[in-house]
Amino acid sequence: MTRAEPFRAAGVLALTGWPFLGLLCAISVALITATMMMWNRWPTGWALVLRLGCLLLLMVAGTVLAADVVNRELGFYASFDDLLGRLPPVTVKSCSAGADGPPAASAHGRVEHVRLAGSVSGISRDALVYLPAVYVSPAAARSRFPVIELFHGYPGGPDAWQHHLDLTALLDREIAARCIPPVIVVVPTDSDPGHDGECVDAVLGRRNETYLAVDVPAQLAARYRVSDVPRSWAVLGYSTGGFCAVNVAFHHPSRYVAAAALSGYFTPVTDASTGDLYRGRRGVRQWNTPQWQAAHRHIDVPLYVVAGRADPGAQRAIEHLKAAARGRVALTTGESPAGGHNFSVWSKACPAAFDWLGDHLPVPVPSLPPRPHDSGG
Repeated sequence: MTRAEPFRAAGVLALTGWPFLGLLCAISVALITATMMMWNRWPTGWALVLRLGCLLLLMVAGTVLAADVVNRELGFYASFDDLLGRLPPVTVKSCSAGADGPPAASAHGRVEHVRLAGSVSGISRDALVYLPAVYVSPAAARSRFPVIELFHGYPGGPDAWQHHLDLTALLDREIAARCIPPVIVVVPTDSDPGHDGECVDAVLGRRNETYLAVDVPAQLAARYRVSDVPRSWAVLGYSTGGFCAVNVAFHHPSRYVAAAALSGYFTPVTDASTGDLYRGRRGVRQWNTPQWQAAHRHIDVPLYVVAGRADPGAQRAIEHLKAAARGRVALTTGESPAGGHNFSVWSKACPAAFDWLGDHLPVPVPSLPPRPHDSGG
């Protein structure tokens, strides 16, 4: 995830403002004081119940205070409207907005849970694979399909795309609306539990990039009718997965035709969750710094980047990337949804990102049958 600066929202008691933090501290101190003063003064018959109630209130107050401090540091939610999901939708009309409602029952794709073992990297992890409805059609029995590879954030896993971003329904709508061609979508597990490998081949460590960009495609090609046309893969990620998407695509331009990052960052992070992935080797770190790569190489992988308007860390990362690219990388900046660094923002940004990726992917033949026209009258 991005390490964001606290966002200073307007309003006296804004979620990320100092007055609100001060109020939480005052409430916590008041509860502690009241509990200590009243501990032995409650009526005998109610003493146990009231003491337990005070302890529960203290735990709730401490949890809320800790959550506010973490939110200020990482910028997950910028306001109470953001926290409660009351922000307006993206104003730009994406392709999916023109669909004629939900797809028919026969147009639903299916998701398979698989285990993908890497013969080159030595890594074996779980993944989700989405197959479009047309994949099982007799007319498409000999068709091969382009692929979109999705990366999740840290901490997290492939299921976050389903549970928080409603991936299957989103893809069904996008394909039914002809916003993207019928595609196979793979969501591999891109990190080990408790360790943020940032999808890189660590020096003397796990070969995460090799697993994601070499082994996963090989496994998919062995199991499914994946297109063998060069550059028939695209990649998309959110938060840490956004860094992964851009970094992996930059390193493998012969496979990935385009990459998109939602609230991503473009310089590697070194902290307790990552450890020292590069062992002090400057060249390896630069190789895994998309911003540095964009400033020093011409890279034939167009990028789509977007972040919430109240996500200063990710917004700043986009501006730095734009300044570094200077025409060496084709860069498209999407409409920034209202909100911070959270799934609400990413769910709003996903349709336009998929639309953009779909414009770069080859169309399998046969595609979906033509949409019937109204007869009028």
